[in-house]
Amino acid sequence: MRHRGTRQGRAFAWLVLAGMLGCQLTPSPALVECPLPMQQQAEEILKIVPLGTPRAEALKKLKEAGIRGNFGENESIFYCDFWHRDEHVRWHINVMLLFDEEGKLYATRPEANVAADAPSAPSSPPDDPFQ
Repeated sequence: MRHRGTRQGRAFAWLVLAGMLGCQLTPSPALVECPLPMQQQAEEILKIVPLGTPRAEALKKLKEAGIRGNFGENESIFYCDFWHRDEHVRWHINVMLLFDEEGKLYATRPEANVAADAPSAPSSPPDDPFQ
């Protein structure tokens, strides 16, 4: 009887080990840069959540479409970070969704263009007309 318990214990241990290895060997979706330009990323997201969509509904639709991200501090900006396209590919995307005071989507912005909207520093100081 003592040997029988040992065999069952070993069999159980092998099953657990095989299960753990199987989970580790299952490939996770590859994370790649989105092949779409940022403006087109925003257009594709607007097909899923059109302007005027309430925040809660937008989050639900984004999740159903495989888009993941997070809110800024006051939940007026949602940063779209990843788009799970299928079981093999995740796109890294760069789109911000802007919500108004009523919680409705009113605009999108490609994240990288935010800095481009700020005035750039001149390369040389402007001429002083008083010199």
